[in-house]
Amino acid sequence: MQPDITAFHHPATGRVTYLIADPATLLCAFVDPVLDYDPLTQAVDTRFMDAIIADVRARDLGPTWILETGLHTDHLSAAGHLKYETGASICIGAPVLDSLKRLVPVLGGDGVDLDGWDFDKLAQDGESLPMGGIEITAISLPGRLPGATAYQVGDVVFAGSALLPPDQGLDDSAAPGADAAGQHAAARRLLGLPPETRLLVGRTGAAADAWNTTVADQKARNIDAGDAVPAEAFVARRAAVPAAPGPLAAPALQVGVRAFRLPPEGEDGKRFQPVDISSI
Repeated sequence: MQPDITAFHHPATGRVTYLIADPATLLCAFVDPVLDYDPLTQAVDTRFMDAIIADVRARDLGPTWILETGLHTDHLSAAGHLKYETGASICIGAPVLDSLKRLVPVLGGDGVDLDGWDFDKLAQDGESLPMGGIEITAISLPGRLPGATAYQVGDVVFAGSALLPPDQGLDDSAAPGADAAGQHAAARRLLGLPPETRLLVGRTGAAADAWNTTVADQKARNIDAGDAVPAEAFVARRAAVPAAPGPLAAPALQVGVRAFRLPPEGEDGKRFQPVDISSI
């Protein structure tokens, strides 16, 4: 049975949060929930996710999984809030442990468990996550980032930031541990799936309706990873114009390494401290 899939576009970040529901059992999962955040004031708000939670409750769905496609740099995850509100379990790719050991000493994180026990599930490549009559399969994309993972449900793959809409190519965020060759390889792993496979991207920018793509379309038109773009050309292009960390990168990672919980306020009353992640 195919799942019911609903996409929710977050205008401020261009991210897309997905809701996957099993029509038979009414169990559901969330993919990459987004927290509202103002980098100027450090104000955090949950209105975007609260509207999705209200939809889940109106449909009498049973939240089971919160599927994170990686440690993000372009938005703050709302997984911690979602877990508190619904009791769903947070899942991320097991190689995220490599990122924790690298990031926590720089970002800070007193009490962060470097063995990953703060996460509910560390998914291995090819591992299946049961959800009623639906099976969710983790696809590890280590070339993009340690812990980067896509999730497959039937003929649908939730790609996260491994792929953007074809005319936007690949993510240009300067995430710690990312490299252009690995990024291209991760995208091409997904493009090795059957051509009819649907690839639902994690960010569309202002193009709110551009989230639904296919392997065939991406292979034909993706400006960075399509069949016409060899890895060497993409790597050279990225080397010529290096990416710089965006304004959300440091706070997003400070949330991510805490298993998507907000950091405590410091002595200055601020949750997020300035951190230079460009050298990580």
